[in-house]
Amino acid sequence: MNIRPSADGTGTPVRAEPGVCWLAPAAMAGILAHARAAERVSPRPAFWVLSDLRVDLRPDLALPEPLPAFDAMLVAGNVGPGLSASLTWLARALDGRQGRRPVCVVPGNVEYRSGTPMAEALARGRELAADLGLVLLSDDAFRFGPAHGDGTVVVGATLWTDWQLGASSGRPPARVAARTAWEEAGRIELRRGRPLTPLDTLAMHARSRAFIEDALTSAAIGSLGLPPGPNACVDTALPGDAAVVVTCHAPTPRSLPVDWEGWHADPWLPASLASEAAAAMAAWGAPSLWVHGNVPAAADHRVAKTRVVANPRTGGRDHAMAAHAFDPTLVVTA
Repeated sequence: MNIRPSADGTGTPVRAEPGVCWLAPAAMAGILAHARAAERVSPRPAFWVLSDLRVDLRPDLALPEPLPAFDAMLVAGNVGPGLSASLTWLARALDGRQGRRPVCVVPGNVEYRSGTPMAEALARGRELAADLGLVLLSDDAFRFGPAHGDGTVVVGATLWTDWQLGASSGRPPARVAARTAWEEAGRIELRRGRPLTPLDTLAMHARSRAFIEDALTSAAIGSLGLPPGPNACVDTALPGDAAVVVTCHAPTPRSLPVDWEGWHADPWLPASLASEAAAAMAAWGAPSLWVHGNVPAAADHRVAKTRVVANPRTGGRDHAMAAHAFDPTLVVTA
C-alpha cells in the first residue's frame, strides 16, 4: 500500500502518482556516493508500542485513559485470534481517542487462527481496517508526517520465521523438528483444506524480508530528495523522512531473554519466534526503530544503527515473565 501524505500532513490515504522520472543505475550510484541525508529538522516522533495483547486469554485489558502522548501507535500483532476480530477490538478500545494520529497494525500468527484461509483473512482485514480508520500493514508501507518532508515511513510485515536460528552444517534447520511439533501447523489454514507448514513460513519470510529491505532502500532514496524508480516498494518518501519497521516476529535472537526457559527446550522453539535480520539494521538505509512482538518478555536494545523494542503483554509459555514487563503506556522514540 503506497500512500502519499494529505495536504495537511496527517497521512490520510491518497492515491499515489507515478514517479516523475528515473535515473539510470550508474547515475544513481554516483549521486548516492556523494549525497548526505538531510538532518531531521522536526522533533522525532513518539511511538506508542504494544503487542501480544491476547485479549482472548486475558479479556480484562482496557487501553489507558487518558491515552499516552504519541504521534503514531504501532501494534506488532497477536491481539487475538482472527484478524477482523483483532482490528474490531482495537478500534473499539480506542473509541476514536487517537484522533487523526495513525494506528499501524501488523497481523501476527495468532490473527490467522480463525478457520479462514490466510489470503482471505488478509483481504477482509484490509477492507475492515480502512473502514475503521486503522492502517493494516502486511508487506506494506505507510507514510505520515509533514507534507514537505521530515516525516516517517512505517514498513510493516508479519515476518514469519525462516527456522534458521541455531542451524549449522552439523545441525539441521529447526523446521525439520517443527514439522511435527509446531502448534501453528494445526491452527492456521493456508488455503481451504491445506494447513500451514514450516516450509510455507520459510517462503513467506523470504518475501517479507525482501520487501522490508527493498522498502528501506526506497525510503532512503526518497529521503535524499531523489525520485523513486518505476518498481520502488515505497514511492512516497520525502526529503528528511526516517523509516521504522514493525513486525510480529523478532528480527534478532537478542530479543529473547537469556534466562528464558525456552532455550532449554527443543531447538525449534527459539527459531519459531525469531530470525536474524541484523544485516538490514547495519545497511545503508537502516531503520531508526524496529518494533516487534511474539517474544516472552519486553526488549529494548540496539542492533547496529537500529533501536529494537518489544512490549508484549503475554508471551504464551512464559506468561508471568511477559506480564510483569508489559507497559500499557510505553512510548518510545528512535
